Amino acid sequence: MRVSESMIYDVARARLSDQATTVQTLTTQLSSGKQLNQPSDNPADVRSAVGLNDLLAQLDQYGRNIDSVTNTLSAMDTALSSAGSLIQRANELAIQGANGTLGTSDRQAMADEVEQLAEAMAQDANAKVGDNYIFSGFKTSTQPYQVTSSGQVSAYQGDHGVVLARVGPSATMQVSLAGDTAFQPALDALAQLQSDLKSGQPVSQSTIAQIQGGLQSLTEAQATVGARENRLANAKTSQQNLVDANQRLLSQLEDVDMPTAITELAQAQTTYQATLAVTAKVMQTSLMDYLK
Repeated sequence: MRVSESMIYDVARARLSDQATTVQTLTTQLSSGKQLNQPSDNPADVRSAVGLNDLLAQLDQYGRNIDSVTNTLSAMDTALSSAGSLIQRANELAIQGANGTLGTSDRQAMADEVEQLAEAMAQDANAKVGDNYIFSGFKTSTQPYQVTSSGQVSAYQGDHGVVLARVGPSATMQVSLAGDTAFQPALDALAQLQSDLKSGQPVSQSTIAQIQGGLQSLTEAQATVGARENRLANAKTSQQNLVDANQRLLSQLEDVDMPTAITELAQAQTTYQATLAVTAKVMQTSLMDYLK
């Protein structure tokens, strides 16, 4: 087969083009720090990288959900703890009020304090995170309780809607806790204690038992919140482990091995320059042969 001058030029141009492309690709990888800068770099790896990025976006959303639920549960825990302290103080007053030797003024002073306890407990039940009431079920814009008069608290204004948050690929968690489940027994006990103290008679044992029941309801609610917080902490750890694992996989696909890429670029530049020089010499020789 006869090799023509045009064939020599075409081969030389193709070789130079390939080597220039290699130099350009390595230069882009080094400047971006990524092996995959366009779909044609490695279609299979690009598809895998897109899938991993989509998964990481989902995991990031779960992480934000976990943080949001953590804030809500922390606020619930604080409110329930405060309410528990209030009902314990009410229990102390009830025990004192059961003493038949107390005078009318003493009982009235204790009743006045119980009124303040009831209003403070309503305030705890009306806790908010951002613009949302956290003990109102679905009715997050509705205040669960209102103080209607001194020491008097309205009936529960929220509902029993169950608010769920997705905290993992196949995991949800209940966020809501109805205010009447947690606070109503204690509020009812405070109202009864006020009535006993204002009656002028010793506080009854049934009222003291009712106060204990209110404390039990608050304690159980706080235990429920604590269990959710523990589960959420585990979910956070699992979610972060998934993020780390998938980020490592994505890094293996995308990130450039800098020392290797620098070496390959130097070799590619050297080869390109050598090919360029040889090609120029061959072309110059061929031209001189033609002129002869």
